[in-house]
Amino acid sequence: MCCVSEMECALSDTDLELQAAALGLDGVYLYDEAAKMENLSFEDSNSNGVPSMANVYRPMDISPDMGSQKSRKNKEDKYCGVCGDKALGYNFDAISCESCKAFFRRNAPKGLDYFKCPYEEKCKMDVSNRRFCKRCRLRKCFEIGMRKEYILTEEEKIRKRQRIEENRYNQKLKMRDDTSQVSPQSGVVSSTQFKMRSLEPEEEYLIGEVVSAYRQSLEVCMEPPVRKEGPSFGDLVNIAELSVRRVIDMAKKIKSFKALSQLDQISLLKGGSIELLILRSVITFDKEKQQWLDPLDNSDHAMTTEQMRLAEGPNLFEEHMKFTKQLAIDLKADETMLMLLLVISLFSPDRPNVTDKSYISQEQDKYALLLLRYLESRYPPHFVRSIYPKLLMKLTDIRNLNEEHSHVLLKVNPEVIQPLMKEVLDLNLNPNELPQKS
Repeated sequence: MCCVSEMECALSDTDLELQAAALGLDGVYLYDEAAKMENLSFEDSNSNGVPSMANVYRPMDISPDMGSQKSRKNKEDKYCGVCGDKALGYNFDAISCESCKAFFRRNAPKGLDYFKCPYEEKCKMDVSNRRFCKRCRLRKCFEIGMRKEYILTEEEKIRKRQRIEENRYNQKLKMRDDTSQVSPQSGVVSSTQFKMRSLEPEEEYLIGEVVSAYRQSLEVCMEPPVRKEGPSFGDLVNIAELSVRRVIDMAKKIKSFKALSQLDQISLLKGGSIELLILRSVITFDKEKQQWLDPLDNSDHAMTTEQMRLAEGPNLFEEHMKFTKQLAIDLKADETMLMLLLVISLFSPDRPNVTDKSYISQEQDKYALLLLRYLESRYPPHFVRSIYPKLLMKLTDIRNLNEEHSHVLLKVNPEVIQPLMKEVLDLNLNPNELPQKS
């Protein structure tokens, strides 16, 4: 159990406040060298190092003649405001130890009412008995200024990790630039260790083919269907016809797709139509205007988020937007990455009625490797190792979205669907199988 020294106890509150101000104790103290350089912490806190006025435990006073020991004192003399254990710095806007930080993260969202005190709610908090009463410990956390709104969600954690890794990488690049002129005799490590992997000519060609095929497909045009005030899912299907035509046009411009038999081409496009449309919607989504629109189209073709919500229904819409946000914002997938994911999804050997499964699987592996090579040419290895599997996992997530959209399609009357969409989505049912009109 940690005890405050006699010297610290002798200091007055006024002395402590003046010294804290003099030392500029308004930031988060870090002990990871790489993280220190970008002034970011990996802990679960959005506080940005801003201290709460409720903090009552402060570092020891340091006189001017102790300047050489200032750094050591800053690190050593912090004590948890909850239990008095040693603390490294601010967590959730208050100075606390690692144990109380973890306790607060787990239990603060539940609230005080979730816990009961077995005594009279006057439990003393110290290192030895802090585990005996969760209610009193949590109340003490709130009393010293810990804030539960600073607890990060999983998505916020992902974004924070990405920012840290990017800042670390940028710092390494800066260090490389600063040391690149130093002679080898100085002992400086060669800057080539930070160099990205260059794409091979064949890889550049294949990526260029995909990007070119996608962009040329944008030239496919058709008159926009008449929009209704509150579009139904059937209306949404008809509106998506232009996107389907563009996906087909893109696929036909890829040599490895054209090498397939006509039956396999049709099977891949029909079997993957919904997934391809969802992936394409991530590319065309404008988060500023909150709408979907291809760059060459006029506003008559735009689909707003509100129109999409009405057509898909609130639950399906939320899942769709969550998928879009995870890819475009959390994983920061750029246009080329999304186009490659589109092609990887296109070459799915498990689609119904495909015959040349071996060739299709081989092509899917080729484009998956191409996505990896593209990432390696743009990002540092540690970032690629983190983001690449997450991107591929999105192809699994999209299968679930595909299934949910398919369930909604079963309720759509095929008579209101345009011929191409009826064929692509396999909605050519017999008259006796038609669903009831809503």
